[in-house]
Amino acid sequence: MKKILAISGSTKALSTNALYITATSRLLGEDFEVTSFPSIADIPHFNPDLDQENPPKAIEALRSSIWQADGIIISTPEYAMGLPGSLKNLLDWTVSSASFSKKPVLALVASTQGEKAYQSIIDILTVIEARVSPLLISFAKAKITSEAVIIENETLATLKSVVHSFVANMENG
Repeated sequence: MKKILAISGSTKALSTNALYITATSRLLGEDFEVTSFPSIADIPHFNPDLDQENPPKAIEALRSSIWQADGIIISTPEYAMGLPGSLKNLLDWTVSSASFSKKPVLALVASTQGEKAYQSIIDILTVIEARVSPLLISFAKAKITSEAVIIENETLATLKSVVHSFVANMENG
């Protein structure tokens, strides 16, 4: 069974991005164990002075979760024309450890528009050497129910295709 770590880029408890993680988990099926990262809000502010031999415990746990995963799902909104600061902060903490290096990542930007966050997450994940399967879902809230059912056929078909690419990245890794 492949282990997947899911990270929501939203700090909201009941976010559209959490719904997309649930919907994506269902598409993966029973051969995958998806574990959600507790909350990006609990990650301390990045400080290079603390990123030494003994980083904060929350950072050790984050890095360990990434290393143990066969793949990562990130679903994020766009805030103020970019990635949410909390998600960028989480990603910054992984740079020196190379936690994402060669790791398959399904990167969803589920937002009202999302083009800037979409380009940003691709750029960041590429720089930290992740193997990215990206998807932009604009007007995301209108395409999914509160039960995490995607109701827009084109979005569902495209997500299935990107999930297939993500799984292939894990199998070919």
